[in-house]
Amino acid sequence: MNTNLLGITSALICAMSWAICSLLFKKLGNKLKAIEMATIKTVFSGIILLFIALLCRADLTIEINNLHIVGISSILGIAIGDSLFFASLSKLSPFMLSSILFASPVILSAIFGFFFLNETLSVIALIAIIALLLGLSLLIFPIKDKNNTKTKFLGIILALASLIFTTYSMVLIKPILINHSTLTITMYRMFFSALVLMVFCIATKKISTIQTAFKDKCYALKLIGTILIATLGGFWLSLVSIKHCKLAIASSVMSLEPLFALIFMILFYKYKAKLKEFVGIFIIITALLLLYLE
Repeated sequence: MNTNLLGITSALICAMSWAICSLLFKKLGNKLKAIEMATIKTVFSGIILLFIALLCRADLTIEINNLHIVGISSILGIAIGDSLFFASLSKLSPFMLSSILFASPVILSAIFGFFFLNETLSVIALIAIIALLLGLSLLIFPIKDKNNTKTKFLGIILALASLIFTTYSMVLIKPILINHSTLTITMYRMFFSALVLMVFCIATKKISTIQTAFKDKCYALKLIGTILIATLGGFWLSLVSIKHCKLAIASSVMSLEPLFALIFMILFYKYKAKLKEFVGIFIIITALLLLYLE
């Protein structure tokens, strides 16, 4: 598999993983606040990745002059970005959140990629990205959200802030991925952000809430299972994707979370898709084929 295909395939699996995790984290968010959920996720993600790295005998060395970049990227994208994401998830429906995040990462990634990474897109790639956005718009709009206007507005602000921090963290980390394993870099990012979040939770006395939540063994198992999916399918494969294809293309494919959410609804919740949604799926598949052939 060539690098571009590997990047696009990784982004597709990443989108599917986040679709699953958004639904699961939404259900699991009743016992923990956003910062507590983010802390647990990063700590367990770091442990899971360390275990896999040791099992695979991965090279865990990293150049000293790159450590500060990995640290800054992890704090912006994971410690801050994830906390904002969980906060927005508690105030918005998954579909409303998807509507905010589906086009914005593509636009931001294209802008950041051009100015910071000197990445330009071919005409075919641009057409495919526009087609992806068109297909997604048919799946998402119109959107119904039961939250009141004030709650919804705060959720939107939090989601956009999360997006900006996360996207810029990807811009920072991409040059480092050239000479390092994505598994190693993902592990270091998790441990850096876990350290920051743990210090914050200890200082604000939130550890007791986390301990209380984990006394429910069924809840703890569901949470750890969801974190495992998010770690391998979400965080790790997102770095594999941006390493092997341009940032705007990777972000476009990773924004297909609503597509997988719709597929899950059709398969498992007996949802009857509308004609416009079938048209949207067809357009998305066509756009993906263009990206694969590009």
